[in-house]
Amino acid sequence: MRAARVLVLVGLTAVIGACTLPPISTPTPRPTPTASPTPSPTPSPVPATPTPEPTPDFGAVPDFAAGEIVASLIDGLRVRQRPGMGAPISTGLLPLGAEMEVVMGPFPIDAFGWYLVADADSAEPQFEEGWVAAGYEPDPFLRASGRAAEDHPYVASMAGRGNAEQGPVDIGDGDHAIRWIAADPERRGCTFAVSLAAPSGDPVAVIRATVGGGIDRGTLQPHTFDSLGVRGTVFVTVSSDCDWALVIERVPEAEPQAPASDAP
Repeated sequence: MRAARVLVLVGLTAVIGACTLPPISTPTPRPTPTASPTPSPTPSPVPATPTPEPTPDFGAVPDFAAGEIVASLIDGLRVRQRPGMGAPISTGLLPLGAEMEVVMGPFPIDAFGWYLVADADSAEPQFEEGWVAAGYEPDPFLRASGRAAEDHPYVASMAGRGNAEQGPVDIGDGDHAIRWIAADPERRGCTFAVSLAAPSGDPVAVIRATVGGGIDRGTLQPHTFDSLGVRGTVFVTVSSDCDWALVIERVPEAEPQAPASDAP
């Protein structure tokens, strides 16, 4: 009986052993893939900012005195009614080599130095006076001729920015006048004053002007010199925060008028 139980147990063990699943094998882990780095976008090239041309120093403007003869170094120089690139043109274009007589300047505006000139050339075009740009060294628009106009009426000329003094200047007999031009470089307003003084005398104010946002011009009339007693050797003093230019000139005597005819 006991032997039979043993056989039964042995048989059950064999059956159970046959029904047991085989052990699950552990899979070999695969290597984790490494993500490729995302390339940074290449920055677009920034266009280079062009370097602006430096504004020429006003000291590079050709320096001429009143009465000096100058000639055009370019073909097509414009003569304007007042200084500035937007000013009306007063005559035809001047050819290369056209000669002019300097009246006053240089006067700075629109990045150029300007001279008031009178026509000194017999060729066309003909004009009385006008403003021309002088340009800058080393490529100016005007050149000196090395000579002055005969019997020119100019006693002295001055130009600058701020205060200045010149002398001695001889204010002789006969009528004289002072022609001047002024502008505020910042177009806000400035003042312009001129005084004359004998070497041992007190200065006498002859011009006082308040200049607005544009260009102002004026003339000190001949009778002022006698009424203020400024004759002989004097020193000219300018007190100003403007850009300015002036010329002192002799005024020619008026030609006598022929009497009116009584004939019908």
